[in-house]
Order: sequence, then structure tokens, then C-alpha cells
Amino acid sequence: MSAQEIELKLTLSEEDIRRLASSPEFTDLTGGIASTRLLRSVYYDTPDAALGREKISLRIRDNGKTRVQTAKLDGGLNKGLSQTLEYEDEITTEVPDIGLIKDETARRRIEIALADQLLVPLFETYINRTAALIDIAGEGTVELALDIGEVRAGDKRAPLSEVELELKSGAPYTMLSAAEKLFAGVVVAPGTLHKARRGFILIGLADAEEEKQATLTSSGKTEITHGMSGAEALRFVGNEATEQILKNWELMLKSPSAEGAHHLRIGLRRLRIALHMLSAKKLGPEFAVLEKRAQGLARIVGELRDADVLLSDIFNSAANHLEGIPEGGAFRDVLNAHIEEKRRLVQDSLQSADWAELKLHCLFFDFLMDRAIARAGSDLKDANVLKYANKALKKAWRRVNKWGKRIDELSPEERHSMRKKLKSLRYVTEFFLPLYSAKTAKPFLKKLQRLQDVFGYLNDVETSRKLFAIVAKSKDTGEDITSQATLIYNWHQGRADVAWQDARKRWQKLQKTDRFWE
Repeated sequence: MSAQEIELKLTLSEEDIRRLASSPEFTDLTGGIASTRLLRSVYYDTPDAALGREKISLRIRDNGKTRVQTAKLDGGLNKGLSQTLEYEDEITTEVPDIGLIKDETARRRIEIALADQLLVPLFETYINRTAALIDIAGEGTVELALDIGEVRAGDKRAPLSEVELELKSGAPYTMLSAAEKLFAGVVVAPGTLHKARRGFILIGLADAEEEKQATLTSSGKTEITHGMSGAEALRFVGNEATEQILKNWELMLKSPSAEGAHHLRIGLRRLRIALHMLSAKKLGPEFAVLEKRAQGLARIVGELRDADVLLSDIFNSAANHLEGIPEGGAFRDVLNAHIEEKRRLVQDSLQSADWAELKLHCLFFDFLMDRAIARAGSDLKDANVLKYANKALKKAWRRVNKWGKRIDELSPEERHSMRKKLKSLRYVTEFFLPLYSAKTAKPFLKKLQRLQDVFGYLNDVETSRKLFAIVAKSKDTGEDITSQATLIYNWHQGRADVAWQDARKRWQKLQKTDRFWE
């Protein structure tokens, strides 16, 4: 038997899985009908993993009643979602028989990868699986599997605990609807490893790194095109942003850092911009909730970034120029303690049930779009993405210009308001940039970026006021760091006066630049 398997893998602790299996949500969704059995699977390959290198896995699974040979091709995980070609056949022997695979193309791929080498058992999995079917009315059926067990190779062991949702019939977004009910308030993590890869890691034939962090950062650029509708552009950018969010989310749980927080906040911001500028709320109220929650989490994550700026940009730059500010000492210790406090806050927040739904919708963003479009049906009114772009840019410019017209008389609070509007204009410009001529759009963006950089520094100077509150709540350090805080603040205020004059000049240049969307 062959089919394309659509499956979502989620990583939960063994404790959370056991709790889930006894939860009211599990009972309600499954009707109390579930089966638990031991599954022993032996994975075969060549001694140097010739099949594994070609993204092929071959196993024989014994469930106590039957023995099944399964070959999986082109397996990969993206945000926990796996879409593989699967070939299953009952088998009576304890060794694989490639000849059982009836699909000639698949069988030939395996034969080429093997190159006449012998198959040997490399590792096994022993799993206690609790399985049940979940029917979502009007959508489809999903098989839920709760797996607790281990991977074994000789005397080596690696624990395994995960949840799988596999589409059995209906629309793929059935998996989203089931997950929303099943994991309400449960913090889940996208699976990053197939069971086969876990085995290869255990025996040293695969890198222990779950995934390279090359995609940790993002340029922020989008590749939306003129031919896209608003919904198509939202899907494209939303998938990019949610992938960035999820990867940095997991990174922050493992090794929280200001850099990780920064890139997590960028991903959240890109998602918010896409949802807002492309009027996602017309697709359903869940998108408005998603935008609001992304904003809320970004605010918490931003506190860690701000704490790092106080040390790296405010303290360090002043310490390099002022006498009486030691580069080490008590003040640096106080700021490092403040950073550590915010780091713990972010880490606790990312594990909190408060953000469980946000994370789930990031995982299922594609399905969230599919379900919303299916529900809207013929009532969905959408336009070309360029229409959204022109409207958004015009609106963002109008909000900036409201403050820019009065730039000579703005109070510090009003300057802060102008900075936020400039930042919004920059994000919207970068978001829609591919839709316009580079010849006219890039000069505008370049001047906007330079102006925003100046406003960014001015904002950092305002942020330096927090130094006094941080010093005030710190324990007695044995040094007079309050006077040091005053010296640092005054030094930056002096530089800010010069920067403000620069900002006024740069605003005038931007104001005279052609607005490429008009």
C-alpha cells in the first residue's frame, strides 16, 4: 500500500503526554475510545546509512499481531509537519524485502541508493503508543498517537516522547481544529526529528544538531509579487514569519540571548505587519487575536533586548569616553543582573500557557489560512496585493507627516510618537518593496533608514532613564553607582541634542524625496 502521509509531530514531555491522555479534552474528542499497545520497530540500512543520506527510511514494525514493512521517502519536517511518501506491506520474515514495494519508481530509488550493499539492522524503537481517532464534523478525521518509549542500539538508549497527528481523511486543516481542542492551554514544541533520524544520531551516523541555525536570522525581505492576491501574499509572508518565530522560540528556551530575543521580535513584528496591512481580520476573528497576541509577546521579548541595549550601547559607549566610569565593577554587575532577570522573564513567558494558542497557530499557519478561506467560500472579497500596498504606504506616510510638519516644536513625548510612526513606515516599506521599481523605492528607503537610525539612538537615550530605577532597586554594591548613572545619562543627553539636529535635517531630505507609491 502506498500513500502520501500528512503528519504533524509535536514534542511534549512524558509527564505532559500522560496528563494529556487522562484529560477531559482527550476523552471528549476520542469518545473515550483509545487503544494502547507496544510497538517494536527495527530500522534497516547499510552500515554507513546509504538510505538515510537519501532521505529514505526502511523499518519492520511488530505490533504483536502483524509485522509490517514500511519504506518512507523524502521525509522532512517543517514546523513539525511531515509530508512523506509511505509504502507499507505486510511481511512474514524478520528482514526487509524490497521486492514487496509495488511502486516501481520508489523501489528503484531504494535499489540505486543501496547499490547492491547488504541491509543490516542499525537500531530499534520500543514505543508504548496510545492511539485514537478524532472526527471533526464537516472537516475530516485525524489519528492521534501518544508515544512514550526509547530508541535502542546495543546498550545505547535515547528517550522518546512525542505526539503525532496524522490526517486520515478530509481537509488537512482538520489537524488544526483537532489540535486547538486537544492542546488548549498546553505548550507544545514542533518536532524536529523523525524517529529514524533519532536512531542515526544515537549511533553516530547523523549530526546531533537538530537543525542548523542558518535560518535563525532573517533579512526581513519578502518576495511577494504583483500577481499575488492579498490572501496569497499573507500566506507567503505569514509562513516565513512563523517559521522564524518558532525557530527562535525554541532557541530562546534552550539558550536565551539578546540576539535570539531580537530575531524572535523581528519575526513577531513581520507577522503583525502582514496580518494588519493585508487586512487578515476579514478572514476571521482568529487573525485579529493572533495579531494582538504577537504584539503582546513582542513587548515581553523586547524587554530583554532593551536591557541588553542599556549595557552594550548606553553603558559601554559612555564608559569608553568618561573618566570615573570603570568598564568593570559594580555598575556592570548590576546591569548584567538586570539582563539575567529579563532573560528569566522571557524564558518563563515562552513556556507559559498564556502563549500556547499563539504558538499553535504559528505551527499551523498554512492550515489556519486554508480553513479561513474554506469557511469564507464565495463571500471572501480579496484584491491584488498592490492595492493593499498603496493604501498601507499612504496611511503610514500620513501618520509620520502629521508629526514631521511640527518637527521643530515636538516635545520629547511627541518625538517618541514620531519615532514609532517612522518605524512603522520603514517596516511597511520593506514589506512591500518588491512590488515597486527599485530605482524610485530604494532611495526613499535608504533615507528613511538613516533617519530612523537617528531616532533609534534618541530612543535609546530616553531608555537610559531606566538606569536610575535599576540602580535604586539594586542591593548596596559598595560603590556610588548612582553618580555614575547620572554621568552616563548626562553624557548621552549631550549627544542627543546633536543627534536631534541631525534628525531634523534628515527629515527634510526625506520629505523632499519622491514617494514611490504615488
